[in-house]
Amino acid sequence: MADISSIPLLTLIQERGLVDDLQLEEVAQEHTRSGKPVIQIMQDFGLLDQETILQLMADHLGTEVVELRDAELTRDILETVPASHARMHQCIPVAVHGSTVRIALADPLNPAVIDELNYLTGKEVQVVVADPAQIEKAINKFYGEESESVSDILKELGADADIAREVAAAGQDAFSRILHFMERRLICRTGGPITIYWSSRS
Repeated sequence: MADISSIPLLTLIQERGLVDDLQLEEVAQEHTRSGKPVIQIMQDFGLLDQETILQLMADHLGTEVVELRDAELTRDILETVPASHARMHQCIPVAVHGSTVRIALADPLNPAVIDELNYLTGKEVQVVVADPAQIEKAINKFYGEESESVSDILKELGADADIAREVAAAGQDAFSRILHFMERRLICRTGGPITIYWSSRS
């Protein structure tokens, strides 16, 4: 049985009494089974529309929903969050005011991501809410399409020839082995354990 309490958005919806527990359980099960975003599943099941969900999260966080479709972001704004982190966390900075940066997040209810962005930017992060699809389009528009292959990443890491051969032999179904090889190389370079974050987008 899927745990509603482990999914912040479903917990919020449950607290507001917008959807009954049985339906929320079905959403949680589908999220666990398919990996689809909860927002998408809620819409697919006809339970809540996107506008309602986005506004619900914004009200909960004491922030606002922003429109990114026609946004024009300057270089100074974009440089506050590196492209790799924007893709990994599905976020994009939309404004900078002194020591504060406003960042639109596809998952604005994730405090760990917000803490990491606070540390990364060296600024106080003010979260705003936006359509996840618009966030992804904005990332591709302003940072460029993601085109790095695994071999490109390995080259950037300075992977040894034996690691490259092992990865090539692993096949496309062996992502865990690929990440293991990447981690092994990074440990060699840093002298200590590291954590690799990998973002998978459908």
